[in-house]
Amino acid sequence: MRDPYGIKSGIYKISSLNELKILISTLKKYRGYATTLISLYINSNRPLSDVVNMLRQEWAVAGNIKDKTTRTQVQSALERIINQLKGIPKAPENGLAVFAGFHMKAPGSFEWVMYMIIPPRPISTFKYICDQYFHTEILEQMISSGTTYGIIVIERGEAVIALLRGNYWEIAKTVEFYVPGKHHAGGQSAMRFKRQIEHLADVFYKMVAEEANKILLKEPDLRGIIVAGPGPTKEDFVKAGYLDYRLKQKIIAVVDACCANEYGVIEAIKRAWKHIKDNEYVHAKKLMETIMYYAIKKPDLIVYGREKVREAIESGIASRVVVSEDIGENEIMELLYECEKRNIKIDIVPKTVEESKTLTATFGGYVALLRAPSYLLEQEIETLEE
Repeated sequence: MRDPYGIKSGIYKISSLNELKILISTLKKYRGYATTLISLYINSNRPLSDVVNMLRQEWAVAGNIKDKTTRTQVQSALERIINQLKGIPKAPENGLAVFAGFHMKAPGSFEWVMYMIIPPRPISTFKYICDQYFHTEILEQMISSGTTYGIIVIERGEAVIALLRGNYWEIAKTVEFYVPGKHHAGGQSAMRFKRQIEHLADVFYKMVAEEANKILLKEPDLRGIIVAGPGPTKEDFVKAGYLDYRLKQKIIAVVDACCANEYGVIEAIKRAWKHIKDNEYVHAKKLMETIMYYAIKKPDLIVYGREKVREAIESGIASRVVVSEDIGENEIMELLYECEKRNIKIDIVPKTVEESKTLTATFGGYVALLRAPSYLLEQEIETLEE
C-alpha cells in the first residue's frame, strides 16, 4: 500500500555522504508560507515519547498564532509528525532527522512534503525549528567533517602529494628534484658517486616530507596515509624519517604504483582499497568493478536502463540497485523510497568518479543486480500483460 502522504513521507536510511548531498540539495528547494516548515533533529538517546510530548506542547502553543494559514499549517504538520513518530519504538542508532511542512508552489497553492532521515553519521543534539525553509546545517556539517586520506606517490626525483576526500581526490602538491640514476659516471670512483646519489636522494626525501608535513598536518580529519611508488624508493622514503612523527603513525599502507602523477594516485588508491574501503570514492570504484563483472560473467543476473530496473524493483527481484547521480535528485529520492520500502540496497555513483561516465553511457544510468535470472522477470511481465 502506498504511503498516504506520497513518496516524500518515507523514512530514508542514507548510507553515503553523496546521497546526503543530494537530499540536502532537494530540501533547500522548499519554501513555506511564513514560518511553517519544521526541521526536527533527534539524537539516538532521546526517548521518542519525550519528543512526542514536546511536539504536543508545540501544537498547543501554535494555537496562539494569529495568522490562520500559518496556524493551520504548523498544527497540521505537527499532527502528522506525531503520528509518524508514534509508530517508531525508539530512535535509530544515528538518530533521526525530520523535515515536514507545506511547500508553497505558488501563492495559495501548497504541497505536503515530509522526509524522515536516518543519516549516515550520528546526530549529536536535539533541535526543533520552525522557519520559512528547512534547516540543513547539521546535515551539512556531516559532509564537511568527512574523513581525509593522504596519498604520497614517490619515485626517483618526482613525487605528488594528494588528498582523498569523500568521493573525489585532488593533487595538492608536485615535487621535482634531480636525482641521477645509479649508473656509473665516467671519471668518478664508484663509492664517491654512490655517496653523491644517496645525498641527493636524502635531500629529495626531506623536501617531499616537508611539503607533506605542511599539507597533511593541516587536515583535522586525516584518517590515514598511503605511501606508494615504483621500486624501493617508497620504503626508503619512509625509513628516511623526515615525515612528522604524527604522520608516520598514520601510514596505513605502502603499495606499488606506476609513477608519481595522477595515474600513480589512482593506482595507489586501487591497491590500498582494503585499508580505505569506508571511503566513498573507493566504494564507487569497487561497485563499478562488480557491475562490469556481472555484465560480462553473469549477464542473466543484471538488468539496466530505467524501465527494466524499475520493473526489477517493483517485482522484488532486484537485490541491489545502482544509479548515476546524473539521473536527477527527484528521481533518486523516489528510488530511495521504493528501494527502502522493499528492503533493496541502493547505491548512487557520484559524478566525480570516472566510472560514472561508463554507468551513464553504457547502462543508461540505471543498473539492478538480481536475486534470480532476468528471464524470470521477463516471464512475469509477459504473464501480467496477457
